[in-house]
Amino acid sequence: KKGSTLLINCFGMGVWIGGLITYQAFRMASLRGNPVTIITPGINKKEIFNALQKLAPMFDNVILSGYPPFIKDIVDESESMGIDLKKIPIRLVFAAESFTEKFRDYLVEKCGIKSAYYDTMNIYGSAELGAMAFENPGTILIRKLILNNPDLHDSFFEDKKIPTLVQYDPRFANFEIKQKRILISGHSSTNLIRYDIGDNGGVYQYEEVVGKFKELGLDLIKEASKAGIKLFELPFVYIY
Repeated sequence: KKGSTLLINCFGMGVWIGGLITYQAFRMASLRGNPVTIITPGINKKEIFNALQKLAPMFDNVILSGYPPFIKDIVDESESMGIDLKKIPIRLVFAAESFTEKFRDYLVEKCGIKSAYYDTMNIYGSAELGAMAFENPGTILIRKLILNNPDLHDSFFEDKKIPTLVQYDPRFANFEIKQKRILISGHSSTNLIRYDIGDNGGVYQYEEVVGKFKELGLDLIKEASKAGIKLFELPFVYIY
């Protein structure tokens, strides 16, 4: 809401839902009075670098949205194009793939991003239902705390890998687990009822997550307060 914002939409356009739904979401934000300018280069790197060079310096905020490995390519190649990303107030929005906290920290460092919690976000979406669940400062904090505590990891997840951890609004999409398979119910052009999307993972209520920390003598609410983060009292879904 503060100052002007440029969205550089680097998701593939055309038939791909990611590019169109991102465009539409930011267009809705602009129609509500937020000063947002949207450009849609898709995966055309030449146009993305053009925007970063010529347009980005004119804005108070710049959001790069795209597929995580592609955004990493843009970040890594910017230097050779004579673009200093640390001089641009960049934020990153991802979707379509899981990534590690090491990956996030790498991009935060390369872009000179102020806050990994507030300036990066991964979205869990699908062609069937659109954007279904989202990262936020609280889910990122939880992932980072779990990463540094093997006991917490074992309490939360059955796999050695840390999955994508997101929260969702059950009024829009709801998740259940059957034999580790994620089932979705949601309102779309065709209503989905306990739809098997083909992903593995699990679901936790907010109270369960707080309780798992307490069992190991940790206070999640206190940790969030220490990091200056507000927690959303919404259910969680994690995806492998």
